[in-house]
Amino acid sequence: MPTLAISLPCDGCGIPASAEHIAERVRRLELSTRFRPIHIGILFVALAPPARPEDDFYAPAQSKVFFDPFLNALEIPAAAEGIAPGAGANAADTARLMEFQHRGHYLAYVSECPLPENYEPASTTIARLGPTLIRRIRFNYRPKYVAPLGKEMLPLVEMLRGGEPGNIQTLDQGLDFPALRTGGREWAALFQRAVASVAPR
Repeated sequence: MPTLAISLPCDGCGIPASAEHIAERVRRLELSTRFRPIHIGILFVALAPPARPEDDFYAPAQSKVFFDPFLNALEIPAAAEGIAPGAGANAADTARLMEFQHRGHYLAYVSECPLPENYEPASTTIARLGPTLIRRIRFNYRPKYVAPLGKEMLPLVEMLRGGEPGNIQTLDQGLDFPALRTGGREWAALFQRAVASVAPR
């Protein structure tokens, strides 16, 4: 008699998951844990990680559409000191992630797993998984500040305001950031001012 495969909801995204899905989630958690600060100053929160495992922020990402503009806006330089000549782009990217960690920054997601394309509106994902994220913020991450990334994260800002999560605040007086994109001096200036408002040099 054939054995039926049982798919249980994933703890990271709430979607019925295969063994491969769970393995990928564990891999992402292992990658991010390497660069988690002991004390998180600013917790940046995006909706979900990229679909391709090799584009994970903490891999470091092969795709630079998010990685480069995000770290550039934080003024974490691409040419990191202490990198041996000829060490390669991966070593330089890892050095940038180490500096990101050193500054007390950490990137988390509302859904810890990539979401299927057109699965549901961002507001639905936030309503479904936001309470779990807020519990992680209170009892696990315990950051000084929370920084939602992107206009789609406004519902999370409202949840953070109403959830009384201790001393946690959102940047820019509770307003979220413009969506990350390549280039864009205006966006970079807004982003830098928001970060500087809670993490002055």
